Amino acid sequence: MLQIRGLIRLLGLFVVLLLAACGGGGGSGGGSVSVTDYGRFVYITNATDNAVGVYALDNDSGRLYYTGKSAATGTTPYSVTVDVSGQHAYVANFGGNDVSQYTIGSDGSLTPMTSATVGAGTNPRSVTLDPSGKYAYVANWGSGNVSQYSIAADGSLTAMTTPSVLVGTNPATVTVDPSGQYAYVANWGSDTVSQFLIGSDGSLALMTTATTGTNPYSVTLDPSGQYAYVANNNSANVSQFIVENDGSLTPMSIATVSAGASPQAVTIDPLGRYAYVVNHTSNNISQFTIGNDGSLTPMTPATVATDANPRWISIDPTGQYAYVANYDSDSVTQYAIGSNGELSPMAPISIASNGGPTSISMSIGTTPLSRVGKYAYVANWGSDTVAQYSVGSDGSLSALSPSAVSTGMRPVSTAIDPTGRYTYVINNTDKTVSQYSIGSDGKLSPLSPPSVSTGASSDPIHLTIDPLGRYVYLTDRNADLVSLFNIGSDGSLGIVGSAVTGAAPQDVIIDPSGRYAYVTNSTDNSVSQYSIGSGGGLTPLSPDSVSVGLTNTRPAGITIDPTGRYAYVANNSSDNVSQFTIGSDGKLTAMAPVGVPAGTGPIMIVVDPTGRYAYVANSSSSDISQYRIGSGGALTALSPATISVGSTSFTITMDLSGRYVYVIDSTAETVSQYSIGSDGLLSATTMPSAATGTVPFFMTIMSKWQ
Repeated sequence: MLQIRGLIRLLGLFVVLLLAACGGGGGSGGGSVSVTDYGRFVYITNATDNAVGVYALDNDSGRLYYTGKSAATGTTPYSVTVDVSGQHAYVANFGGNDVSQYTIGSDGSLTPMTSATVGAGTNPRSVTLDPSGKYAYVANWGSGNVSQYSIAADGSLTAMTTPSVLVGTNPATVTVDPSGQYAYVANWGSDTVSQFLIGSDGSLALMTTATTGTNPYSVTLDPSGQYAYVANNNSANVSQFIVENDGSLTPMSIATVSAGASPQAVTIDPLGRYAYVVNHTSNNISQFTIGNDGSLTPMTPATVATDANPRWISIDPTGQYAYVANYDSDSVTQYAIGSNGELSPMAPISIASNGGPTSISMSIGTTPLSRVGKYAYVANWGSDTVAQYSVGSDGSLSALSPSAVSTGMRPVSTAIDPTGRYTYVINNTDKTVSQYSIGSDGKLSPLSPPSVSTGASSDPIHLTIDPLGRYVYLTDRNADLVSLFNIGSDGSLGIVGSAVTGAAPQDVIIDPSGRYAYVTNSTDNSVSQYSIGSGGGLTPLSPDSVSVGLTNTRPAGITIDPTGRYAYVANNSSDNVSQFTIGSDGKLTAMAPVGVPAGTGPIMIVVDPTGRYAYVANSSSSDISQYRIGSGGALTALSPATISVGSTSFTITMDLSGRYVYVIDSTAETVSQYSIGSDGLLSATTMPSAATGTVPFFMTIMSKWQ
């Protein structure tokens, strides 16, 4: 009988997969997706930030990149779900007793619907959609019921005629089987799972109740709908069930398997071969293989570490990557899934999240995301302007109209926040930072006020922004400080504090995890190293700095590869590049050899997004050194080792697609444009250069995921 039921369910799953493949995408609201689909945007609820963070998923590397966050949700958002079309998202607000509803833009952004929220029961904990995308169910922790809604064509929720059904005590989550026939509710306070038949109108009709371990938090079904697994929060195990023909749950012969402390969520890979359980007290993931009979067997090793208090785990639809929301550490940990199902930490293992991440959902499509340059900005030191350009599909720059906007006196550095909404420009002579919003057409508009002071005695030279777009860090050469500004909700800067550096700090950079900062000190030939606190403040590591390896080097530009494992410093006076490994504690260790030759007067270095190639602008020899990055991070010169550029190669910039490189020629007052070949070598584009303003000094590019 089990074999017949399994065949019927598998045939049903095949139909769902076929529809998903033909329909161009899906969501993570309970439906199955084609294994040829890709994760696109990832959404993470931030319970203490009252918002949803948005990340782009780079399918080539599996890394997540922060792109912004939603408008405010209700109070204490606890769960987010994306519909099967990938066009709408829903958030259960535990403290607000409602559900926020959003439309999803082509760039992954969340915009509140006309009716921004709909009412729910008391303390809604999760939102679940049926596979057809027609119905939604909300588990209300405080009122012991499940709200049920129909979903309109525009994605909005409407309460059904019977707006809710009673379940057990403290329902935490609702799960719908892949066929859309049955629903299961984990009742944390009753140690049970309520089982429902789903009617043709989406309404729930109670069948029976299954007994679980202590405090069940979530129910997960395998893709075929034949087996169910329940994470029992306070009995440190997972109940495993067979799903009968009528949808009821029957315990397997081995009713439970051990997990870590306080298991909260179970997820299964798209092919139903492996299961993963997040254990929020033991701070790890239990990993299992799934046998032919659905039973779980621990892998070796049985667990993989997470950050503090993991609450949710999600797998991308290709089955290559897994992501965990870690509540206490305000982070997301990232893993690659091996051919045997074992999880391996990515590099970086952790990326920053806004406060209190609790759940993860993903929009899905048949094509992966790509990152492309959209607009570029050049600080013109001699004309007190920022030139603004659009970036063509071939990487070429075209001046916008107007071609430039005014800055303060002697602009020397620019930075764009990771959401692509704001640009900041350091004005060295009048000791200010100009601040602009970026329009949908790429044009800059001054904020109010148009600039903020960096201090009466300062010599501001460079700035950078943390990966979540919350803080700006600015080097002050006169005061031997890094100044810290916070970024307001309107993009305006407010001074927060400062940290001591070495002598004459030049460049500052934040690692991809957002946990560490590094500053090159041009006079004492060192790099200062810091940890970043919850308020953005910098605390020196021990030791507080490391030597760049030689005397009289005058370290200038610093960069970090996308894995966060290697750092490189351009040493202006010694004509070389120092190379370091970055430890798990953020500390730099010099490689052997510490320095590799560059051209004359290296001033700035960039690494491509794949982490395979690096390029150095040599200001005195007017050329670009080009390198391959080895498996251990060491640089090896390509052949040819350099390419000649204009009369003065001052700074170098790479677009975030990793396809183009731009070099400022401050004497010729142009930007030279290069494409990157498959072998890493640079070649001039069809349009080799674009005009700038007077004495261009620095360039940044705003990129978008699409």
